[in-house]
Amino acid sequence: MRWTKVGKVLGDLACIHAGYLVAFLIRFGGRLPAENWQAYLKAAPWLTIIALLLLQAYDLFSGRRRRWAEIFSSLVCVVGLLLLAGLSLSYLLQTYAFPRSTFFLAAAAQLVFLAAWRRLAWAWSLYVQGPLTLLVVGPLEEATERTRQLEAHGSALFRVVGILGEGSYGELPETLERLNPKGIIFCSSIPREKRNRMMAEAMGRGISVFLIPGVDDIFLAFSSAEQLNGIPVFRISSFQEVPVGGWKRLLDIALALLLLVPALPVLLLAALAIKLESPRDPVFYLQERVGQGGKIFRLVKLRTMVPDAEKDTGPVLASTDDPRLTRVGRILRATRLDELPQLWNVLKGDMSFVGPRPERPFFVEKLEKEIPGYGLRHSLPVGITGLAQVEGSYSTPPEDKLRYDLMYGKTASPLVDLRIILRTLSVLMLRDKAS
Repeated sequence: MRWTKVGKVLGDLACIHAGYLVAFLIRFGGRLPAENWQAYLKAAPWLTIIALLLLQAYDLFSGRRRRWAEIFSSLVCVVGLLLLAGLSLSYLLQTYAFPRSTFFLAAAAQLVFLAAWRRLAWAWSLYVQGPLTLLVVGPLEEATERTRQLEAHGSALFRVVGILGEGSYGELPETLERLNPKGIIFCSSIPREKRNRMMAEAMGRGISVFLIPGVDDIFLAFSSAEQLNGIPVFRISSFQEVPVGGWKRLLDIALALLLLVPALPVLLLAALAIKLESPRDPVFYLQERVGQGGKIFRLVKLRTMVPDAEKDTGPVLASTDDPRLTRVGRILRATRLDELPQLWNVLKGDMSFVGPRPERPFFVEKLEKEIPGYGLRHSLPVGITGLAQVEGSYSTPPEDKLRYDLMYGKTASPLVDLRIILRTLSVLMLRDKAS
């Protein structure tokens, strides 16, 4: 695993700097003028550091199994952000012999090199390892749904070889002998005593164990081991172990002001398109959402649906191909431009950039009755994006989104927020993940 990571680091850096070399050769007709080459060498260490940070932020060095579409969208973001960083760096270092056109040529070459190299590495890894064979253990309905989620994008990455349903937990040893899976997934609703016994059996055989956590499991994962007068205990800290108020608010204001300038012309064009399609209808749509502490606020979006879309149906969750969308609204939804007015909600303090996605009061009331611990997510500032949006998909069930929100709440920090914001850029390119 360690050598695989080293290979990825070296391969990625080779592709990135090969892109700069090719760009120079194209720009100067096959020559490398000494003055220009020296300017590149001056900037190269800084470009290398920035590239490594971006590649790490997009989780491109980890060994976890990912779809090629996810890897490619991350590479596009890395190359694009490296282009912006390089242009800024050339001004800061005053390396004017490093032509701006070279950065654009380099970005195109880098994307080609990185995509080709990473595609080969991805395909070779799948060829050598094959799909991760899994046994899913849990109540039949829940285990079947998890199987469907695992195999939603084909069997190249994961293959479920069997389901062990409720009532058959005692047959785990024989099932493992017969199916020989590489991993076993335990559903969250298995009684703890039975689950612990089966986990011990699997780990004793050297099989990878994956646990879908309940609320209590998430808190245990971030607890500390202590003893009380000889009694072994886990100390369960509060939901927000580190307060997020001050640094989060400063980060939100800074990013909102930074994005407001490029966002304004886009908002004006989008507003014009909405008005041209339906001149008598409003451009913006205000909707009540539940924020931090259960406070109700009015979320601002560009209108994407026909007026009075829920007049006959009442509150309904949006779907990927919602018939209530207008023609312009469909484009705004697909590009996520309808979310831009929420910069105003961030500046007002109603929302943060990163946090649990705010839901409507009708659905919050319903979900709080159905899902234990759902109200815990309101301890945090709600966000435009969040861990659930980055790691989940449009169809991720509310129970799993709550799990992601609780995990985020226990790990929130400025670096975590920045990483989620960066990864959101790549998620926007994946229709099944953007939500």
